Amino acid sequence: MISRSKIVLFSLAALGAFAILIALGNWQVRRLAWKEQLIADVTSRVASSPVAAPGPKQWADLSRDDAVYRPILLTGHYDHSREVHVWFALNDPQGGPLRGPGYMIMTPFVTTDGWQVIVNRGFVPEQLKVRESRPETLVKGTQTLTGLMRFDEPKNWLSPKTDEKKNVWIVRQVEEMADFLGMDEGRTAPYWVDLVKGQGVPWGPNAASLPQGGETRITFRNSHLQYAVTWYGLAAVLAIIFLLFLRKSLSRDKKAGQDNAVSNKLQS
Repeated sequence: MISRSKIVLFSLAALGAFAILIALGNWQVRRLAWKEQLIADVTSRVASSPVAAPGPKQWADLSRDDAVYRPILLTGHYDHSREVHVWFALNDPQGGPLRGPGYMIMTPFVTTDGWQVIVNRGFVPEQLKVRESRPETLVKGTQTLTGLMRFDEPKNWLSPKTDEKKNVWIVRQVEEMADFLGMDEGRTAPYWVDLVKGQGVPWGPNAASLPQGGETRITFRNSHLQYAVTWYGLAAVLAIIFLLFLRKSLSRDKKAGQDNAVSNKLQS
């Protein structure tokens, strides 16, 4: 027979756990609403007309959620003295015919206002990684570019390491790339720009635009509904287990009471 004090303690613990599980489920529902609104905002933003790229006076107030994938315009010239090569497996090209393993070419761009920004010019096949292998793509003079604003990609201790000696990158973060490129930290934008398609140089028999822009992958992980269902499901399972426990405990108490009554009757 389980004592009433143990039943009370178990009930309080179950109630606390149930409240936590429900709270976690509610939090995931709120996150779901936020993520769906973010996706809707970004979809609308990408389809909007490009605006002038934010300059140094606007950087301090720049919000990632409000600015990511915003179409912008830049005028200035490339500094081709150094590039960042980001390894990329292009299986589903959107900006042209080129596909397969290769690299995204990230190049410093000096605006006519004097500040700098890193520009992702687009994709090149592996054999064209080194800029000397594609001299025609090293365009000179004043350029007006259209692209999407991008920000640092997530990085943790499991992220692939950058090989600066071979100039092979996986995870893009502005500060690290700017340092490698020798860019002035105080004059470098806290974002990079992905060019939209068609801004490269005609290349090869297919007249591909090289580097091949327009390969931005606009994706958002949205598992909040699954998480919410999981937390609510665990809360339901806990409630069922508690009710079964309570029912069994009450049955035992009832049976024990009946046995005592029979015993007392026999003794009398």
